[in-house]
Amino acid sequence: MIKETLKLVDCKDTKHALIEIKGGDYNDEGDNTEACLFWNHEKNSANWWLCIDLEDSKMGVLVHELFHATHRILEYFGVEFTSKNHEPFAYLMEYLYNECVKIKLEK
Repeated sequence: MIKETLKLVDCKDTKHALIEIKGGDYNDEGDNTEACLFWNHEKNSANWWLCIDLEDSKMGVLVHELFHATHRILEYFGVEFTSKNHEPFAYLMEYLYNECVKIKLEK
């Protein structure tokens, strides 16, 4: 059974969040950034972590990172982004955005 998860890490320090995420691919891009996406694909699982400060980050930053998350998730499942196949990306990105907004409003 394959298990896939996307976890939202609402944090002020992405570098610290990166250190806390076991198995996340580490790269210097995670240092001192307002938001970032980490991922780890293993034999029977795929995990993505979106680290962002939902309270203070601009919506443009959230959308930027959600694009990365959408691309990585659908790439994992073999879905290609083409001029004839972009709706799955739009639907997933819209869903992820709406879920993040719900979380932000609950704070």
